Amino acid sequence: MHQILFFSDKEFHERAEHMLEKLGLANEVSLKIVASKQYAAPTPEDLNGCEAFISESALITAEVAENLRQAGIRCCSVMSIGMNHVDVDACTKNGIIVTNCPGYCAEEVALHTVALMLDLMRNISMGYQSVLEGNWNPRVGIPTHRPAGQTLGLVFFGRIAQQVAPLAQALGMNVVVWAPTKSKEELAAAGCKQAETLEELLIQSDVVSLHCPLIPETKNLMGEKEFELMKPHALFINTARGECVDEDALLNALNTSIASNGEKGILACGLDTVCGESNHSFNRKLIEHPRSLVTPHLAYNSEEAVDALVRMTIEAAAQFVVEHRIPDNAYNAEDLIKAGTLPL
Repeated sequence: MHQILFFSDKEFHERAEHMLEKLGLANEVSLKIVASKQYAAPTPEDLNGCEAFISESALITAEVAENLRQAGIRCCSVMSIGMNHVDVDACTKNGIIVTNCPGYCAEEVALHTVALMLDLMRNISMGYQSVLEGNWNPRVGIPTHRPAGQTLGLVFFGRIAQQVAPLAQALGMNVVVWAPTKSKEELAAAGCKQAETLEELLIQSDVVSLHCPLIPETKNLMGEKEFELMKPHALFINTARGECVDEDALLNALNTSIASNGEKGILACGLDTVCGESNHSFNRKLIEHPRSLVTPHLAYNSEEAVDALVRMTIEAAAQFVVEHRIPDNAYNAEDLIKAGTLPL
């Protein structure tokens, strides 16, 4: 019987056991279920006796990668798309295959992106807050316009952005995309116009939405210069990663709009991700800003998406320990092969 450490919040535990049965793996795999806090790391005792590690949000540092290797674990299945909380290089060095869950919540995040945009366009949250404060003013909030005829700028064009585009187009919006890895023909097939540069996209967009991974090239991708290029009535949406944005620059752009009566800066922002999530060291001025709509990194969440998340990680771990093969969603397989550290 192969043992896999399932290291997650308690809400996933019963779901994981049911998924193991559903996948027909219960006679070959057992789950060592350990409750974890967000961004906590497993202890050597947690790892003992396991062949693979499934993690919800653990910070996989170089030290953790070393602990995994010493425990005999050579497969780490991460319950996310983004890998910014995983030291993949350290895992590769220690001969550990890392897997993720691409596309498991593309529909959910796409819907949340459009929901944030429409909330701001219709002053829904701002209006509700005003009602709670005892007011009844249909003119409350920010000046906005119908989505039809406006331009939505998508930064990158992966699975999520590809589902945002038709939703925006159904609202009558034009969609422009800056995606260095996509051709003009690919974007045209999706009904989108190509922006040659990020600057070109920012200048022409009424709404800018981030859909890039957090990698060294995209850290602080949106900074002071970028916000200055945006239209003064523009909205900014981020369902990617908080660290892709210089939050001080974003805060300044919002304040500039208020101070200039809408002549400069940007109108408002909708954020599902912010900096400092791992230790709750948030920029409170940004979160509490009257032109900022923030949700707690919940865009991914639905019953269907969570089922997919649990299924994909259990399948990946089982493919390694039971089938003795590279899992379908291996993130660093090529690097392991090049380094000569592939654990198969």
